[in-house]
Amino acid sequence: MLGWLAIFAACPKPAPEVPEPPSGLPPGDLILLHTNDLHGHFLPDEAKWLAGAPEIGGMLELDAWVKGLEAEHTADDVLLLDAGDCLTGTPLIGIQVRGVWGGAMIEFMEELDYDAWVLGNHEFDKGFENIARFVDAIEVPTLSSNLDAAGTTDPAMPELLDAIVLEANGVKVGVIGATTESLTHLTAPTTLSHMELRTVVESVSAEVARLGPEVDLLVALTHLGLDADRELAEAVPELDIIVGGHSHTRLEEAVVEGDTYIVQTGSYTRSLGMIELSVADGELTRFEYGLIDMLPGEAPGPPSEAMSALVEGYKQQVEAEYGQVIGEALVTLGRSYSAESDLGNWITDVLRESTGAEVGLYNTGGIRADLSAGPIDRMEVFEIFPFGNQVVTFDLTGAELLSILVGNAMVTSEGEGGLIPMSGATLSWRKVLGAPELVDIQVAGEPLDPERIYHCVSNSYVVQQAERYLRGAAPRSVVPTEQTVFDAAVAAILEGPVGAPSDPRIVLVK
Repeated sequence: MLGWLAIFAACPKPAPEVPEPPSGLPPGDLILLHTNDLHGHFLPDEAKWLAGAPEIGGMLELDAWVKGLEAEHTADDVLLLDAGDCLTGTPLIGIQVRGVWGGAMIEFMEELDYDAWVLGNHEFDKGFENIARFVDAIEVPTLSSNLDAAGTTDPAMPELLDAIVLEANGVKVGVIGATTESLTHLTAPTTLSHMELRTVVESVSAEVARLGPEVDLLVALTHLGLDADRELAEAVPELDIIVGGHSHTRLEEAVVEGDTYIVQTGSYTRSLGMIELSVADGELTRFEYGLIDMLPGEAPGPPSEAMSALVEGYKQQVEAEYGQVIGEALVTLGRSYSAESDLGNWITDVLRESTGAEVGLYNTGGIRADLSAGPIDRMEVFEIFPFGNQVVTFDLTGAELLSILVGNAMVTSEGEGGLIPMSGATLSWRKVLGAPELVDIQVAGEPLDPERIYHCVSNSYVVQQAERYLRGAAPRSVVPTEQTVFDAAVAAILEGPVGAPSDPRIVLVK
């Protein structure tokens, strides 16, 4: 008996069964994941469209969703794209990594293993040299077909691509980048001087003609905004899909323009777009889209240890610099785009008083959040004024100032367009036959004199874009100060509690 046992024990044992890897999707099927307008938001952020406005998303949740879906379907069947504006919006962008402002986003995007991303307008907020270094440093392919180097037809930066061909589950996907033509008024002239901005339709059409014969699917990865994406779809009907950004539009269902599907996820790393596709014989045969609000604990897998370490490290770094309380707001100061606001009045007062100018002016689009009642930390101030624009003084004629104030009366009357918040100047107006009529304009308590020169203050962006924001005025005697708007706001908050300015600047009379 023992002998038989010995012989049996000596026989080789069958190899243990090894679980088969996931089989992946059927041939021709793939999953396209996408984000847009991350704006440096790497921590969970408030989702006001959900009941109770919970904080959702952030890089940990995004990593958990992406890696979980890749594990479920195999990474080779999944593509991940971003539609631009990964920079500007949180103090994270004020940290230098790899010699680049906002370089932390390089590390996040590489850990997520994005397949491609497109340049947005806010990528240029720190200047041309900074984004050129960013594009050179990041391993993720950077796209934009309509940005050329000045005076050439070469890409604006050595590592910038017009388009790229990606492959997933045997499907060849041509991805074409396009950046908003509004760069002309959203970017400093010194930055624009490095580039030639081509029309989007022209550049995308050229890439469609070049890539069309060799790919199964044509995708435009754009930072244009929904309305411009619709126009692109109509002008270039060969596009199968437009993955968009710029307008921060939460599309719970794809917009269909002709035979082109348009998708966008909102902003701030809170939602992930997921498209399930089938392609046969070079034709898109199935398109199923869903927008995933990344609620805590719902991802199909855990985040990676590397992503956890990145998030925790940068969280500690940001909190150390921006987490300290510097003052108090006695009431909430809100903002408005087309009407006078407490926050617009407050910041123009701050700039005027800190420089001794007679008139303070600002752009409502440069005020990015409300100031909540209660303790104020540097983080909250940064979220309101994130762009790093300098405080700049300059002179305008009374006639130029009058044009700005007339524009404010028009915006207030119609409720449309961007108001220019102001300090040191007031106007009263009334409606006559449905149109605004100016009743009185005062500067420093005296009637405005069209012939006089007035000393004004604003931020550097407004001065650079005077044609748009100052209604064609030509600022003269321009003097940049050493302060940013963020610095000036912090200094004012440190001086004492913040209250709402009590004096209205734009008054409707009967």
